[in-house]
Amino acid sequence: MVAAFDYKSFAKDLTKQAEKSIPEDIALEHKKEFLDRIYNFTYIAGEAFSQDETIESSETAKTLTQIISEWTFHKYIDLLRSDIPAMYHESILQKLAYVAFEMGKESEFSKLTQEQMLALVEVHVKKAFEKACKKLLDNGQITASAYERALNLSNIDEYSSKLCHNIKVPPRRKSTFKYTLTALILGLFTLIANYLLPEALGMIIVNTVMLVLLSMYVGFYVGANRYSK
Repeated sequence: MVAAFDYKSFAKDLTKQAEKSIPEDIALEHKKEFLDRIYNFTYIAGEAFSQDETIESSETAKTLTQIISEWTFHKYIDLLRSDIPAMYHESILQKLAYVAFEMGKESEFSKLTQEQMLALVEVHVKKAFEKACKKLLDNGQITASAYERALNLSNIDEYSSKLCHNIKVPPRRKSTFKYTLTALILGLFTLIANYLLPEALGMIIVNTVMLVLLSMYVGFYVGANRYSK
């Protein structure tokens, strides 16, 4: 099932939040291009997650889109404050967005917790940023001082995130497999007992207890899956 959502409106909403949070020095010289890039990267990420059949729900797709939007926000500020020429900003941001996208999907696939997912994305985005800058240095496209300055900048650390400050990953429902397996085993033993000891007086009590327990389990199982969505 595709986790579709209105990614266009979502991108607009996050861009409006970004406009309220944009630092003064960035807004003074780069406001339009900055907000345009935030919108474009958020839109593209939202479209991709919305059409991804491996994503469980639209809320999860929104969360992962929001994470990419936040990292674009922070690392673009770092790039604009660095000495790295503007001509390289787009390609670096694309690399970071791709890494965040893949790590977000990996987190969803691996059923990581919110903290684990955010930590995984952060580690790999920072590594990708360093790698992209190092490639420019190795190719002689930036100086060693520009490289060091870029790595020492970290807007996400020095500036409290307002763009996606309240990222909340949708809670995952706990697996009911072990309970279902237990119920099936008990039901199987009851059937075997009825087959082997059909006339035993105690079977009336056993059958009654099992019927009550299984009925309760079915009720709880259906209720949990229906109302926890």
